[in-house]
Amino acid sequence: MLGYKELPFEIMQTGEFYYDLMKSGRIKIVRKIKDPVTLQDPCNIIRRAGASEKFRYFVNATCENFTEMTPNKEHNFCCNAGGGLAGLSNWAAHKARGNRVKAQQIKETGAKVVITPCHNCSTGIKDVIKYWDLGVKNVFFDEILVQTMDIPETLKVGK
Repeated sequence: MLGYKELPFEIMQTGEFYYDLMKSGRIKIVRKIKDPVTLQDPCNIIRRAGASEKFRYFVNATCENFTEMTPNKEHNFCCNAGGGLAGLSNWAAHKARGNRVKAQQIKETGAKVVITPCHNCSTGIKDVIKYWDLGVKNVFFDEILVQTMDIPETLKVGK
């Protein structure tokens, strides 16, 4: 696309980037989320990029009470967001109604928080949570990271 035969940089999903920052020690985790959490495995990122173990490293490092959905990783049920089409249509309730299996999967974990590494999954999961009245919240990796990482005094607002 840019005229390169090989890109001079690596393309990665934010969860993979956060994993690298944590593993290298550039980000330090100083507290953990106490609420029970579960993780939505995004279809393309898990099946094509193989990021499942990096995502689990992140979740286990930042959360005290992680319960896997069953099935999970490359066998997890889709969020039903249609690769981004959910945000472009008014079919949200229809798609959420048809995703009873995902609602049941979330409910069976006992989680109060569903972590979604993908914006499209976030849209799909929010619709499922609302339609099936699951009483859980949906958050991205970055929201978890900000709540759990050490932020040096020199980088805090107003310092």
